[in-house]
Amino acid sequence: MQRRTLITGALGLTAGLAGCAATQEEFEFEAEPAAFDDAAVNEAGYERVQQQDIVVDRSVEAGGTERDVTVTNYATAYSREVSVGDQTRPLASAVVFSTPSISIVGQEFNPAASENLLDLVARASDQLDDRFEAGSIRDITKVEERDTTVLETETTMGVFDAVAETDGRELTLRLLVARVQRDGDIIVVGAAYPQQLVEEERSRAETLFGNVEHGA
Repeated sequence: MQRRTLITGALGLTAGLAGCAATQEEFEFEAEPAAFDDAAVNEAGYERVQQQDIVVDRSVEAGGTERDVTVTNYATAYSREVSVGDQTRPLASAVVFSTPSISIVGQEFNPAASENLLDLVARASDQLDDRFEAGSIRDITKVEERDTTVLETETTMGVFDAVAETDGRELTLRLLVARVQRDGDIIVVGAAYPQQLVEEERSRAETLFGNVEHGA
């Protein structure tokens, strides 16, 4: 699964290019990896399919000076086979994305720290659509917000519906997304599954969200 482009574009840095100014400083930021607990993954019926690091290099302007920034993020992806109509396919997916807070002279350069949930799910959905036709998740609409707990931190979970395409057919998806900050990292958890399976799959996704491991 190709996640480098998706995550770089979706949850990467907002780079303010600083013209011809000479670079004065270099900064490196690295998140701690995050994943769902193995027992919770088994309970929810998911399978871990990949964990990878995503290294992003950017130049940003902070304090009137151009700075070279190297950021290492981590994404852990999961999938689950579900039955829709007469087919059983891996159309349920989940992801844990950890990205460092990027603070330079008091400025935060990581948009994942402050985006509203609609913007966050629009970007994070790119990480969840590899089971569908590339870039096909669209028409995202908000359903509700609910309280949830991730890494023992109370936060808000956004619930959205969207349309995706698979094998030339449209499928309505339910999307979940939540975000917390811990030990200098921003942790984003997301899930997507067919909307007609919402009652069963929601509880499975929430089992994952409630059992995140971060760092060693």
